[in-house]
Amino acid sequence: MQIKKILNNNAIITHNSKHQEMIVIGKAIAYGKHPNETVDETKIYKVFMPASRGDRKLILDMINEIPVQFFQIAKQIVDKAQMDSDIKLTDSVFIALTDHISSSVDRIKSGLSLTNQFLWEIRSYYPKEYRIGQWAIRLVNEDCQVQLTDDEAGFIALHIISGELGDRLDEFHEVINFVKKVTSIVTYQLSVEIDRDSLDYNRFVTHLKFFWQYMMDQSHKRVIGDLSDDMLAVIKGRKVAAYECAIKVKAFIQQNYDYTLTNEDLLYMTIHIARITDKT
Repeated sequence: MQIKKILNNNAIITHNSKHQEMIVIGKAIAYGKHPNETVDETKIYKVFMPASRGDRKLILDMINEIPVQFFQIAKQIVDKAQMDSDIKLTDSVFIALTDHISSSVDRIKSGLSLTNQFLWEIRSYYPKEYRIGQWAIRLVNEDCQVQLTDDEAGFIALHIISGELGDRLDEFHEVINFVKKVTSIVTYQLSVEIDRDSLDYNRFVTHLKFFWQYMMDQSHKRVIGDLSDDMLAVIKGRKVAAYECAIKVKAFIQQNYDYTLTNEDLLYMTIHIARITDKT
């Protein structure tokens, strides 16, 4: 494998025999190397072949922002799912897992632990995926010297579940329409242009897709404990505009889908809205 461009010590760009671009990640894979030299293929964690410019930008943004350690951890989780449970996962799941694990470790080191409002359903209806999530947080805790909780095991399981379900054709247009409408509310309410190729917008869309699946699942009709009042009070004090926008989204969802957002829902919505608008 010949180097065409060095991105950093842990990532390069090369081409395959069909002259298709490949982004290759591996610890110290490019250390001491120069373009046109070969690399040690035993160091490779992951090879990406972006299908679009948007995918390419997203992967390059992650390489710039996220330490290579988290790509390695995500690779181990994907391998675990595929070897132990015969779960086939796409590159998009690998990307989402890498980003989520990195963000989770950053949050826990900052003293912020989020509650997973879907944890009961995951434990009950997706035990195989939840066990993989539990295995994953043990791996992360050991490698990163942190203490992630079962809530994070649930979040990791959600990414695996999402990869298994894929895009059901009968739901695809409804989900896309929901994401578009919520995004429109954000852009109109805050008078901003959102970079739809950005990593933060990708995170926002992922959250909305998870939320849609939960909202459409009629079997979960039960009382969910609202544990986020204090944290929501802090966030809405810091991110006033994002919180007010989240209230608009809440009203839209109540009117169109007969679903009332809890304070946990508002907390997550506010955090994601702040992320995609603070940098614009």
